[in-house]
Amino acid sequence: MKFEEIKTNKDYTEYLNEVKMKAFIRLVEIRKLIQELSKEEEQIKDWALDYVRENLLKDEKSADFEINGLKVNITINYKKVFQYPEEIIKLENELKQKKKIAELDGSAKLLNLNPYIVLKFL
Repeated sequence: MKFEEIKTNKDYTEYLNEVKMKAFIRLVEIRKLIQELSKEEEQIKDWALDYVRENLLKDEKSADFEINGLKVNITINYKKVFQYPEEIIKLENELKQKKKIAELDGSAKLLNLNPYIVLKFL
């Protein structure tokens, strides 16, 4: 049904349901594609990083390139990863437990309940 064909509330409901169904189907397709692309990214990212370091940036911090018609600025950033002392790890665990208790006993105030779709591809 096309929007121009809507004559009654029933037609509108049918049209809206069709639009929502198409949106759901597209969401499933997008999520599957994201999953596949994420796997591919994990497999190639170290090679790409080596290539950028060795061939594109060399001694520069940042540079602009055009790659397959896309203008892109390339920079290598570093994410810091720390190993914390045992006392901090214990404090974090205590805080997690206290938060869970507050959620269960009602002393934590629920601000919002946001629905989301979980898709597991078989």
